[in-house]
Amino acid sequence: MISHPVQTESHNGYCWFELMQIYDKISECIYLFNKIYANQMMLMFSTWLLSTILLFFRFLSPTLQYIGSVQADVYYYSFINFRPMFMTGMGEKLMDERRKSRMIIEHILIYHDLNPEYREQIKIMVNLLETRKTQLSASIGPVNLEGLVGFAGLILSFTVVMIQTFYTN
Repeated sequence: MISHPVQTESHNGYCWFELMQIYDKISECIYLFNKIYANQMMLMFSTWLLSTILLFFRFLSPTLQYIGSVQADVYYYSFINFRPMFMTGMGEKLMDERRKSRMIIEHILIYHDLNPEYREQIKIMVNLLETRKTQLSASIGPVNLEGLVGFAGLILSFTVVMIQTFYTN
């Protein structure tokens, strides 16, 4: 990145060069996480869909409405629902922190009187924030709130179609 960083201390005692290295390492870890677990996250969302359909059919079936099976289904379903929501929350937090960091850095770049070397470091940090995004991925797109709501809509649509099919037959 920069061969000779300007050693200007921030409030936490880090220079911009060290902060860029930390951000680069974090984004590399998230990249590796996405590369390893993206398909598993997609499977997790698909399991959410399938368990919702299974739960509705078990509630509709007159033979499977025993109290033990209902309690097991509620436990299983709540566990299955917690994972996509947790991953979406983590993905949203990562993206929010990236947005906040970019806003702070751009504010410093615009409103502070900086020497040329320091300004160049901050521009490199802005470029790093643009190119190395910290977001979780589920092999078809980022894991964010819009994706979670879209997938919940898909679940509701499939459930309504399956219930209509169940009652028409």
